[in-house]
Amino acid sequence: MRVPLPLSEAFGASFETLITGFAAEEKLMPEAEALNSQRYLARSVIPHVQKLSDLFNRVERLRPSEDEEPEVRRKAQDPAAAAKGLAPYWTESSNPANLRLAYFLYFMPANLYRVASVWAELSRLGYRWPEGRPLDAIELGAGPASGACGISAGERHAPCGLPERGQFALIEQDKPMLELGARWASRYFTDNGRPDWGTRTFRRRLDFAEPLLPRNAPRFNLWLSSYFLNETTESPRAVALRLLETWKRHLDDEGLVILVEPALKFQSRKLLEVRQAILEEVDSHRAGFPLQVLLPCLGHQACGALAAEEDWCHEEVSWWRPPYFKRIDQMAGLDRKTLPFSYLVLARSSRPREEILPALAAHPGAPRQRLVSPAHSEGQDLEFFVCGSDGKRRARYRPQASIEGSDELGRGDILVGPQVRGDVHASRIDKILQRL
Repeated sequence: MRVPLPLSEAFGASFETLITGFAAEEKLMPEAEALNSQRYLARSVIPHVQKLSDLFNRVERLRPSEDEEPEVRRKAQDPAAAAKGLAPYWTESSNPANLRLAYFLYFMPANLYRVASVWAELSRLGYRWPEGRPLDAIELGAGPASGACGISAGERHAPCGLPERGQFALIEQDKPMLELGARWASRYFTDNGRPDWGTRTFRRRLDFAEPLLPRNAPRFNLWLSSYFLNETTESPRAVALRLLETWKRHLDDEGLVILVEPALKFQSRKLLEVRQAILEEVDSHRAGFPLQVLLPCLGHQACGALAAEEDWCHEEVSWWRPPYFKRIDQMAGLDRKTLPFSYLVLARSSRPREEILPALAAHPGAPRQRLVSPAHSEGQDLEFFVCGSDGKRRARYRPQASIEGSDELGRGDILVGPQVRGDVHASRIDKILQRL
C-alpha cells in the first residue's frame, strides 16, 4: 500500500490546532495549549493511553501458549473472557472523561488514518464513485466517527469522486462518544472541504447474535467499520452470515464495504476466517447476491495466510504524527510512527474486478501477486513474501532497471505478470511486467 505523500503529511501542526481546539471547546481538556504541559499529559492523558493500549492488547495476551495446562488453555480461549475487557472500554475508569479524551486524541487519529489509507489504495487502483450517485454511508461501532472522518481525509488527498453532499449514519452504543463523534465529524468534514456532508446518530447496542439493523432501515452504498468485529464473541462463520444477511437487505448494488481490524494475529486471522466464510456463501450462490473481494486479495482465492496455523496477514502504513502525538508516544513508551492493521474491501457487484479497479486491467490474464511483508536485501536480491491465486510463498527478486521503482518494493505492492519458479518455501521471480 503506497499512501500518497499529501495524505501522510496531513496530520501535522494544522491538524493539531484543529483537534486540540475542538477538544478544548468540548471541555475534554482545559485549553488547547494544555498538551504542551508535560505535567498535564503525565497526569491526565498518559495513564489512560497506556491503559487503553494495554486493554486493546488483552485479547491477544489471553491466548495460551502450547505448554500451558489444558484447563488454562481452555479458559484463555473462551471468547467471553477475551471480550470482557473490550466493551465498553471508555467507561472502565474512575475518570471516564479523561479516558475518553485519551482515546479521542490518540487512538481516533490513528484509526482515521488507517481508513483513509484504504480509501487511498482504492483511488490508486483507479476506483471511481459512480457519477451522480449520492453518498449514503453507515459506520457501525462508530465511536468518535473515525471511519467517516477517514473517508473524508482519503477523499481530500486521494479522491475517488465522492459527491459534495453526503450522509453518514453513525451507530454506536456509548452515547457520549457517539455525540462527540458527530460533532467532530461535522468539524472535520468542513476542514476537509466537505461542509455539506452530514451525520445522523443512532444509539444501538450491536450484537451479531441478533439483526444488526431494523428490517425497515434504509439501504446504504458505503458500509464502514473499524476495530469493531474483533469485539464480538461470535464465531467467524456466524459473523459472516450475519453480515451477508444485513448486506443483502441494506447494501445497494455497486455498494462498497470497508472493514478495518487490528493487526494482531488472533484478530487478523479472525478477519481472514470471516472472509473465507463469506466467500464460501458467495461462490456457492447461497448468499443470494453478487459480492466481490477487491482488497487486499485481488480475488476470491483461498487465503494463503490461513494455510499455516501460526500465520496471519496485515498492512502497515507510515505517517507524520501530530506534534502532540509524538510527545504522547515518548512519554508513554509507545511508537506509532507506523500503523499496522488488517483490512478487507468488498463490492456488491457482478462487474469484473478489472472494471471496478481499472489499474488491474493492464496485461489482461497476467497473474498478480501482492507483497505481504517488507522486502529486505539478501546480497543483490530482495527477499519478501507474496500472496496470489496460488497461495503465499517466500520469494527472491533481483531488481531490474526496466521496472520503475522495483528496487523500492514494499509491503502492499502488486506485482503484475511475475514469472515465478520454485516452491512456496523458496521461489525466484525472474521477471515482472509491472509493479502497482
